[in-house]
Amino acid sequence: MDSVRNRMNWIGAVYYRIILTKYNNKNYYTLFGYDANSAMTNKKWIEVMTFNDNNEPQFGGKFFSFDQDSIKKPTQYRFYIEYKKAASTTMNYDDELKIILYDHLISETDEPEKPFTYVPDGDYEGFKWEKGKWVHIDKVFTYKLQDGQAPVGDPILDQQGNHDENKLKEKTKKNQHE
Repeated sequence: MDSVRNRMNWIGAVYYRIILTKYNNKNYYTLFGYDANSAMTNKKWIEVMTFNDNNEPQFGGKFFSFDQDSIKKPTQYRFYIEYKKAASTTMNYDDELKIILYDHLISETDEPEKPFTYVPDGDYEGFKWEKGKWVHIDKVFTYKLQDGQAPVGDPILDQQGNHDENKLKEKTKKNQHE
């Protein structure tokens, strides 16, 4: 968690996504990896890869900032979440929001010292790329519903339960192009 690694001693994982960011005309490659850590837990990693002056890869660096959090933590060289083997978690870059989005985890047995009890609680944390660092976002979604409101996006049915044919055609057309 506290060192820059090279091609001989980097943290290995099964990488499922790489995104490119830039700062001061330099490329930064953010790697998203899955690690079947132990019999009881999995890990998901985020690590930034750059290239040194000899064009060799370097893994990690002071890229994960918690300076905007209410409880400050030192900047980290890489970031991971560890969670219960049977749990399903999200950790990926959201192209629409332009942030890294990951599940907020809690101990399902109120034993935070035991990572094998960690599961998502339905909330999300994240990181936003700012001035060459991933800056932590403690709570990504802050909206609250009022009593009686449901989180409905763009329904195809009207209040009487009838199909809106134009909206249905629009959505069909949009889905065919994605």
